[in-house]
Amino acid sequence: MAEPPLTWYRSAPVTPSRAWRTWRFATRREHTLDALACLALSALCFSQTSKETLFRADRDFYNQPLGAPTLLAFILNVVAVAAVGFVGAQASRRVRHRVVRRVAAVLAATMLLVALNFARITYDALGRWVETLGPPGLLVLAAAIVAASFRWPRPMLRVIRGSALALSPVAIVTLAHALWMFLELAGGPMWRLVEPTPFKTAPPSLRRVVWVLFTALDHGVTFESRPPGLELPELDRLRRESVFADAARPPAGTAEVSMPALITGRPVVAVAPLSPNDLELTMADGKTARWSTHPNVFARARVFGYDTAVVGWHVPYPRVLGSALGLAEWRPSVAYEQTRGHTVGQALRNQWGSLLPPVHVRRLAIARFAELGDVGLRTATNGRFGLVLLHLPLPQPPGIYDPATGHITPWNFTGAEAEYLDNLALVDRLVGELRRGLERARLDDRTWLVVSSDRWRRTSDPRVPFLVRPPVGGRAAHIDDRFNTLGTHDLVLAILRGSVADTDGVVRWLTRYRSAPPKDYTSLGRPIY
Repeated sequence: MAEPPLTWYRSAPVTPSRAWRTWRFATRREHTLDALACLALSALCFSQTSKETLFRADRDFYNQPLGAPTLLAFILNVVAVAAVGFVGAQASRRVRHRVVRRVAAVLAATMLLVALNFARITYDALGRWVETLGPPGLLVLAAAIVAASFRWPRPMLRVIRGSALALSPVAIVTLAHALWMFLELAGGPMWRLVEPTPFKTAPPSLRRVVWVLFTALDHGVTFESRPPGLELPELDRLRRESVFADAARPPAGTAEVSMPALITGRPVVAVAPLSPNDLELTMADGKTARWSTHPNVFARARVFGYDTAVVGWHVPYPRVLGSALGLAEWRPSVAYEQTRGHTVGQALRNQWGSLLPPVHVRRLAIARFAELGDVGLRTATNGRFGLVLLHLPLPQPPGIYDPATGHITPWNFTGAEAEYLDNLALVDRLVGELRRGLERARLDDRTWLVVSSDRWRRTSDPRVPFLVRPPVGGRAAHIDDRFNTLGTHDLVLAILRGSVADTDGVVRWLTRYRSAPPKDYTSLGRPIY
């Protein structure tokens, strides 16, 4: 009689063969290398975000506070793009069809070139090194790499992965740094800003000054060599009612140096961020001072009893000068901040938008101009403030205005010169809106308008407009002597004190107290006194 089978019996586990272990190890190694290569290319694609959030040398002075949502969005973006690339790499390995392999090689080469291009346009040193080949050379090199990937897909895939792996330490350091900063910010204290302190008492007089500074507003193009077809009726009208100068020079060629100089009334030759809330100023005599503690036009106006306000861009006025202001608003320059956000969703959108820089920069410029323009007009027409400074990012490119339609648009790609002229037409429109707002608020009969620029546009002609319009206008007066707009600080205080009361008073004051302009400027826009 046959014995029943021992169904309950299980043999001892069989040790996997050496070939199986070798295959599994090789597979894991391939997967790891593919993942590292995809992470490297993904991190390079988001070079603008990593530079803006992780590798800053200015202590975040020119940026909004860095928050955990921005870092979390960055980590999610890098990992998500790397995951998509990894899945695509594994899919291409499983398909042996020749055409699919060629397409995969071309896509991998394109991704490598795109990632390297994002790094090139983000980091100036790399850009200067690559640009030695020139645009034609770069195009020929890129076309050769893509063609080689189509002709020899298998060896080119190995070369592409090897190149990406050589860059993988960048991705590892970037992700580790971002994760560390995310944990540090998520568990750290909130960044508390200096709150403005508005006056609750009435000003000592009805006199008030609205000081408007546009960025890179050129005197020659605006008033002397205006191109045919460009009409600026509001600026022409303002000039007919103002004291205007033909040889005014700014205190510096960059906003970060000129704005502290104009606000303090001192010749500043260099600046260095000390913290997110303060800036070290180096004066022409070599002495240094903290901007937050140095006397300035707003603190002095408040001593007279006038409330003050600033609405501007690029420089964080609320953080530095908050104690001397009754109201303060600012927006960072798109040159410093393109990828941050107050929420994860906003940061995700901005970081993806940074992958298309021309449109993204214009979109951000439009949003910030709209916010600053709206707040600035409401503040300038608020009679509570005796001194209002509007620092606006026009007319410098990118172009955001279409004069033909009268609409603001992010699709103005007519070239730097044409975009500047289009933005100049928007400046004219803004000046008209400001004047109409003052008339509606019945403040035009006691408001002085001072209009100038924070810096020049062309080093060959560093002149900026300078117009001072008394309340209800006046006769035009011309000043052709060279002087430094640094003296606006003292002129504004003289108007508030009542020492300057009309057009003749402005002419006498400028003739007597005008500041000498810099002897020259460095290539970085710093003044030489």
